[in-house]
Amino acid sequence: MKSIKLLSITVALLGLTVAGSAQTLQEVTDARNKGAELMAAGDYGGAITELEKCVDIAKKAGAEADEHRIVAEGALPNLYLQKADQVDNKDYPAVLKALEEAKAAAEKYNSAEVKAKVDKAIPMVYLGMGSVDFQAKKFLEAIASLDQVTTLDPNMARAYFIKGASYQSLKEDDKMIENYKLAIEKANATGDAATEKSATSQLNKFFFNNGITAMKVKKWDEAIASFNKAIEVDPAYADAYYRATSCYNNKKDWENAITNGEKAIELGSNSVDGIYYELGTAYAGKKDNGKACECFKKVGSGPYLEAAKYQIVTALKCK
Repeated sequence: MKSIKLLSITVALLGLTVAGSAQTLQEVTDARNKGAELMAAGDYGGAITELEKCVDIAKKAGAEADEHRIVAEGALPNLYLQKADQVDNKDYPAVLKALEEAKAAAEKYNSAEVKAKVDKAIPMVYLGMGSVDFQAKKFLEAIASLDQVTTLDPNMARAYFIKGASYQSLKEDDKMIENYKLAIEKANATGDAATEKSATSQLNKFFFNNGITAMKVKKWDEAIASFNKAIEVDPAYADAYYRATSCYNNKKDWENAITNGEKAIELGSNSVDGIYYELGTAYAGKKDNGKACECFKKVGSGPYLEAAKYQIVTALKCK
């Protein structure tokens, strides 16, 4: 009787286990199907809830539920990414939160593809935040966001450019120069021609204007150093060579004046009359009256014309 009783209990337990397993498998199937329906309807948040429920129950159900679990796990990272795409792209904190959740899901469910997409997207969100803060003149906030960009993607030329502009607005010249130079370097490396042009232009204007300011107070060496920095950034900066020519003439450094003036002519500066006048002055200072006369005769108009005529007719008596 005792053995019959034990056998009856075992059969009952077995029956309960089978029934319980069948019920669990049905729950897995139901959760998977419900997740698929919600995904098709564009309710990615709801789909995520159901498919994660499917995964959790499937793990308890064992091997017979593995197919459902694998399908759900394969779908979840992309669902998180699609959910992030639904967030208002102007709500940067919400977008970042959603992307971080997608990244966590990609790592949890081993989706290298989704992780790569998220890793590319997050720096762009920080770039957007930095750009908005820069436009709003919140320069410190902009720099904080842009630091995140360059940490996550060290080759993002645009981030360095906006950082440079932010530091320029804050009058932190060393950091401005550093970031503009990095913007040029990264832009050249990545083929970002627009950012390279913008950064070069801003840096050139800064150095050139410093040179003009120094010229006004006759600090010739300081002016020359600034123009040379502009030339270092852009070796084709004709007007920087032209202004350096004038500074060298004021220092009576005729050789360097001629070298810079000829380079300005070669590069096609718009200040042709001014350059020829400065070159004429340099050649005259060097006692090469023949070349001096040639240069002065090429001054055709503008504020240098009368001074050039004086050199031709009175000072040098050019033929």
